[in-house]
Amino acid sequence: MGQTSAVDDLDRSLLQELNINARRSDREIARRLRVSPTTISHRLERLEKLGVVRGYIPLLDDELLGWDLWATIGIRILKGKLREVEERLGRDPRAYAIYDVTGEFDALIIGRFRDRRDLDRFVKHTLQDPYVERTSTQVVLNRVKEDRRVPLSSRPAPV
Repeated sequence: MGQTSAVDDLDRSLLQELNINARRSDREIARRLRVSPTTISHRLERLEKLGVVRGYIPLLDDELLGWDLWATIGIRILKGKLREVEERLGRDPRAYAIYDVTGEFDALIIGRFRDRRDLDRFVKHTLQDPYVERTSTQVVLNRVKEDRRVPLSSRPAPV
């Protein structure tokens, strides 16, 4: 995006409040930040138009919803076919994230699966793609940290 200069301290405070609880009303956020609700409403609308705020979603517990297994899958893809393969894989709801990466593989998928059989089917289906040369799968044993919120400060939290 590159428009960070368009985000000032009040915007950062507003975004921090949304990171904590995006369901708060403009009035409550305004009270906490000591500004008017109209200011909050206008700031939020501007941040949405800039693309800084792209949407609002609930944080669901994937394990309670049956997505018990996570894995990372490195994929080697034939030259010139990276985007095509990534777009195809990206249509699968089990693909949580897909990244272009450097190193031994061309793409990295983070996927969530119902169980080992579901992961097995995904990997075998991926390997059937004529442009996929090979894969390397690692099963996630424990998720130590996972946070989709964007940090609004580069300072580390006190330990």
